[in-house]
Amino acid sequence: MAVIVLIVVMDITIINVALNPIQLSLGASNAELQWSLDTYLITFAAFIFTGGVCADRFGRKKVLVAGLLIFGIASTLAAYAADVESLILWRAVMGVGAAVIPTVTLAVIMATFPPPERPKAIATWAAAAGVAFAVGPILGGVLLESFWWGSIFLINAPLVLISVVLIALWVPESRSPMKSRFDPLGVVLSIVAIGLLVYGIVVGGEDNEWLSLPVLGSIVAGLALIAVLVLVESRMASPSLDVKLLRSSRFSAGTATIALCFFALIGAIFVIQFYYQAVRGYSPMQAGLLMLPMGVGTVLTSARSPKLAARFGPRTVVAAGAVVMALSFVLTAVMDRQTGVWLLIVAQLLFGIGWGCIMAPATGSLMSVVPLPKAGAGQAVTQTARQVAGALGVAVIGSVLGSVYRSSLGDAVDVLPAGLRDEAGDSIGGTLRAIASAGLPDGGASLVDAGMQAYLTGMRAAMIVAIVVVLAAAVISLRWLPKQLPPPPMPPAPPAPPATSADQPQSVAAKPVG
Repeated sequence: MAVIVLIVVMDITIINVALNPIQLSLGASNAELQWSLDTYLITFAAFIFTGGVCADRFGRKKVLVAGLLIFGIASTLAAYAADVESLILWRAVMGVGAAVIPTVTLAVIMATFPPPERPKAIATWAAAAGVAFAVGPILGGVLLESFWWGSIFLINAPLVLISVVLIALWVPESRSPMKSRFDPLGVVLSIVAIGLLVYGIVVGGEDNEWLSLPVLGSIVAGLALIAVLVLVESRMASPSLDVKLLRSSRFSAGTATIALCFFALIGAIFVIQFYYQAVRGYSPMQAGLLMLPMGVGTVLTSARSPKLAARFGPRTVVAAGAVVMALSFVLTAVMDRQTGVWLLIVAQLLFGIGWGCIMAPATGSLMSVVPLPKAGAGQAVTQTARQVAGALGVAVIGSVLGSVYRSSLGDAVDVLPAGLRDEAGDSIGGTLRAIASAGLPDGGASLVDAGMQAYLTGMRAAMIVAIVVVLAAAVISLRWLPKQLPPPPMPPAPPAPPATSADQPQSVAAKPVG
């Protein structure tokens, strides 16, 4: 299960290092390139709940294999896409297959491992997901040094085949024992509602026009349909979404804590990658290697989080992890163009240590109130909230970064021809491209310096947002997560052996039973 979730989560970050080769090879515009990223996120988020519901009803092993095969086939077709439209299409299909994986892998763990072993299994699963964020850019850089851009997608095919074989050999089938009617209305409502919500968030973050009709209309329609979904499911005898879970403070607090920290995590990675490559001038491979301490920190704390949670309680461990993440963002906020590499490594290590303290204990806490028959649907709620939060993280933190960048850059772009000024004011990448296109005599040194300083100012503002969000997660965990998880149920005592005549007192007559 850990290997499988690593493959899918890794695909979220591996494409970032291949954007430039894809653009050059397929002649994609910036908008088309952005959609190759966004369609995956939208379909991923939209189909998470459906995957969990179908797994509980039709069998988790079957649905897991089906999702992996969809993901693997679409990855292969994306690798050989002849134009950007085909790439966008197959990325969307990849998202549909990938949506099944995080939800169903955890449901399989819940159904397979007995309660005393679950914390360790969940910790391993969470560690793999954390490592994937660091492994993706590194693997992408290695592949692009020797192969074409399609190799970052093609690598999924053999990994998927290996995973399917492992599932066939070792994963037992499990499903909900409750016989209930399939809920097509709930499934359709969840797909449309989450799809509209994430679409609005993604487009709003790209264009920074949150009040435009397409953006605001999509977000409002998505939220309205989510409210309809909750209302409809609350009145059904056998709902796909168990609304009673949302009333549990442990479930809601665990979900909110993970979502808020994921908001900050994805947004921070987005900002830090541009800092590494555009401001510090590192190659994609070097930038990926600088993310490796985050993976190391995640593995170290995830592996120890069950013992930490047992000793200090989920509340304390999760809150401490959020505070450590905030400390990492403070270090990032004070970085400049000459910051020593050692500080970059320390900040990433703290980033991973904090995240490793959050994911496994919070997941274990919220899943402790989910009935095993509803493990897939229960985890789907958390994963959906997490993906929506991730999309919000990139959109909101990216919008803050862009707004501060534009205002800080000001009229420094006036040294460029009028036709290039709008592009230069959008982002640090746009500024550097505009300078290269203009062919300024001095290489645009003054504008480069202004752009770098404007990006650092925007990065500080973005990190302040991330700090506030993770500290809010710490407050929620301290207020509503449990001090201690309930002890796992003890196995039933073996039946006592039947008494023999030698064991009976001879002076007492046997009493009749009845």
